[in-house]
Amino acid sequence: MKKKIFMLLLSLLLVISFAQIPEKGLPLNNLRKLESNSPETILLGFDRYNFTYDSSTRQSNLNFTIHFLLKNWNYTEDMINDDSYIKFNNITLKAIINYQGDEEGKEAEFNCTNNTKINSIGSTYNYLESNERIYYYRYYHSQFLCDYNLTGKGIPKKINITTNFTNEIYLNTSKVSYVSSSAEALEKDLVSLKNEKKTRFIMLENANFTSQSPNSFKIKGKSDDIYYTDYDSENIYLITTVNGSPKKIQCSGKYDRDTSDDDYYYFLQSKGSNNLAGANLSYALLNYTTKGNRMAILDFSENSKNANGTILPPKVDYKKKSGGLSTGGIIAIVIPTVLVLLGIGALAFFLSRRAVPSPPIKNIGNNTMGVVASSEAVVHQ
Repeated sequence: MKKKIFMLLLSLLLVISFAQIPEKGLPLNNLRKLESNSPETILLGFDRYNFTYDSSTRQSNLNFTIHFLLKNWNYTEDMINDDSYIKFNNITLKAIINYQGDEEGKEAEFNCTNNTKINSIGSTYNYLESNERIYYYRYYHSQFLCDYNLTGKGIPKKINITTNFTNEIYLNTSKVSYVSSSAEALEKDLVSLKNEKKTRFIMLENANFTSQSPNSFKIKGKSDDIYYTDYDSENIYLITTVNGSPKKIQCSGKYDRDTSDDDYYYFLQSKGSNNLAGANLSYALLNYTTKGNRMAILDFSENSKNANGTILPPKVDYKKKSGGLSTGGIIAIVIPTVLVLLGIGALAFFLSRRAVPSPPIKNIGNNTMGVVASSEAVVHQ
């Protein structure tokens, strides 16, 4: 009885497997799970790569600048103006450097120090304490200069930073909580970065996609640092990665009124057709090439549909093709299949109930010799 039930269940499982339609799962987005009011330290990116060589001493120096965004650190104006109050610890970055003419990379350690005051960006919060108004800025920008000295002649061809920022790097007691896609893109090609100082960073807050596709996007957001048309531009490059490769997306930006609520926003729109599926724009950098040394930072609203700032891949249509089998055709195949499987199950059950006679026990030694003898006879013939 148990065998019969087993065969019936097996038959049903086979039928169900024929009837199921495979569905390809969509890729999971790398969600940014951060609390809105908790302190965050974001690695924004790199710039100002510089290499010098002194032929008399055979000493070389490599240096570049690394940028961080400090969000919700709640420093006051007095704090950031007091040189004795805010002092960041040094950072050590491990790297592999490949030199021209030498394919084998060599290990290196960059010592990074905070070389400027932190700068407040964007909106402020204010609280009343003992009838005194105190301002807390929500965003701060901090930069570090990273140096490496070496002896011997060699021009770096590639620098690969091996330090894991989110696991190993702290600014004082604050762990790096997020690495932007801009940082990932710039890190892959440090030696080609121009020695340009970016002096002004602004925040594009509460950013939202007003439209997006795998080839284009339009974003709107607010900024306390944008006054009417001073950031209107047709020459903006958004720095990010697409499928792990660096990508510069040409964009245009315009400060304009939104007819839906009659309020003013800053609108950012990509230009041309791009392959953007899966690109993460959270805290990505916008480089204004014709507006001096200006950079903007995208901070997506955590209440928006795409709070993590990821451009979604195209939707896959799983509808049955017009040339596929009809419902009647599928039934016509399934029913005979079920009947055949049931018949096989019944036959197997019937045969299993028949007694199988035991073979007579023979002398193993004699049989073995017989086989050997017959083999020898064949050989002699």
